[in-house]
Amino acid sequence: MTVHRPKSDAAALQAELADARAELAELRRAQEQVAEREAELVAARDQAERAARSLSEALAERVRIDAAGRGRGSALMKGRQKPVTREEEAQLELLRGSALWDPAWYLRTYPDVVELGEDPALHFVRHPYYPVRQPSERFDVRQYLIDHPDAVEQRINPLVHFLLTPESQGADAYPPRPR
Repeated sequence: MTVHRPKSDAAALQAELADARAELAELRRAQEQVAEREAELVAARDQAERAARSLSEALAERVRIDAAGRGRGSALMKGRQKPVTREEEAQLELLRGSALWDPAWYLRTYPDVVELGEDPALHFVRHPYYPVRQPSERFDVRQYLIDHPDAVEQRINPLVHFLLTPESQGADAYPPRPR
């Protein structure tokens, strides 16, 4: 059975279809504008990340130079800290040679260290427990202390403790990242 609609129904359906097509076209234009804005935001984010990385690298280099005592003029981080002991010097050398230590990240994460005017590596060697501070995004001090309570018992800086173990050979993170 075929139903015949009056021409007015067909005209109404054609008008609805035209409205739906116009609405769809408008939605496509809006979607393109959103995609363009998203691309602009992604580009701006990427540029900001590159700038932050560059600044972090420059800051890390400056901290390294100042910590080594080779900087000209007054050092950036040698404000009010006590003299370094031989034991601390050995720990600092081990720490600074590790990819698990990131001085720029440490300063960005713990701005109070900047306010104190301390060398970030020396600060971390002297104050790793309270509050617990991470040496970088790649080393979880809390997890390490849970896994190795002897570091607390021996009163050894957790990262230094880790670096003195065979477990640290070739490690790029703690806990190790799945490969």
